[in-house]
Amino acid sequence: MSMNRKRTALLAGAVAAGVLVAGGWFGYRYLEEPLGSGEVLRGYDATSPAATAPHTENVFAGRVAAFEEQREIEGWTQDVYRVEVASVLRGTVRGTVRVTYGLDEGTAGRLEEGSTYLFATHAWADTVKDGHAQLYQGEMKPLDERQLAAWKEAVALPMAPR
Repeated sequence: MSMNRKRTALLAGAVAAGVLVAGGWFGYRYLEEPLGSGEVLRGYDATSPAATAPHTENVFAGRVAAFEEQREIEGWTQDVYRVEVASVLRGTVRGTVRVTYGLDEGTAGRLEEGSTYLFATHAWADTVKDGHAQLYQGEMKPLDERQLAAWKEAVALPMAPR
């Protein structure tokens, strides 16, 4: 009887090991596939203020002074805007800054000159030339009290580790 138990235990162990190896292999193959063109790998939901805010350097209300141009920055098509900072919820931006805005998927609608929006940004490597990248990928519409309240609550959350 004890020999049958040993065989059963060994067989069960071998089956379990086989399942783990097969699962690991297929998981590796799935994760090994490269991202397609235009796909972004993020560790947060960029359409949510609460999920985006911890990853930002600056969160501020700003009036769009002008659309400057559309160009490629680090492989991404971006609209470049000149924005006058009105109030800061997080960060050190002041005065007039450049903000780049482009969606991960699809085409971003043009922001309206003269309208005030909420920007949640991270600086590009060359802030003089490229400015600050808009990280929030949700709907961009002129700022209202509801949005402002949501972002004030979001910036109170702890910052994500860098």
